[in-house]
Amino acid sequence: RGSQMGVQKIDIKTIKQIPPQSLLRLINKAKKTIKNDKVWIELCQKYGEDPEIIDLIPTMFGDLDVSARTDHGIIILNYKLLCDGDFEKDYSYLIHEYSHFFQQCYGDKPTKGSDDGEYLKNPVEQEGFQNQVEYIANHEGEDEAEKYVENLLDHHEVNDKKDKEELADVLLEKI
Repeated sequence: RGSQMGVQKIDIKTIKQIPPQSLLRLINKAKKTIKNDKVWIELCQKYGEDPEIIDLIPTMFGDLDVSARTDHGIIILNYKLLCDGDFEKDYSYLIHEYSHFFQQCYGDKPTKGSDDGEYLKNPVEQEGFQNQVEYIANHEGEDEAEKYVENLLDHHEVNDKKDKEELADVLLEKI
């Protein structure tokens, strides 16, 4: 979801100069908000965990070629998410990555990496996106969730009409 009209763009060099304590405050504010969210609570119930676990999930900002990544249970968010000055609209990425945290740390086998095979057809990714899309729908409306999925499919160059419809149905399943 791109920058909103009128939102000041902050250059990446400035973002990377933000003190770590300030970045941690942003992350902790996000965790506090997410902790009481319906999607998060349902995710925790699925894995038999208390929603308070969110406070123990290692989460940081870093240089990435994607918006966010979960590596061995550690969540890394792209610094670029902060460039539009509206990190709250990016909380859905945390829901997606926290889904991967549970998959990686509570599953009985390693998860298939995002580079293995067709990314959007990977059930692990689909679960993350379903939770993310449900979060977007709950907070920004179903139209925004549908727009997000449309942009996601375009970004990943899903051009086949049948594939696009099937993937959209899977990703929008929870709304």
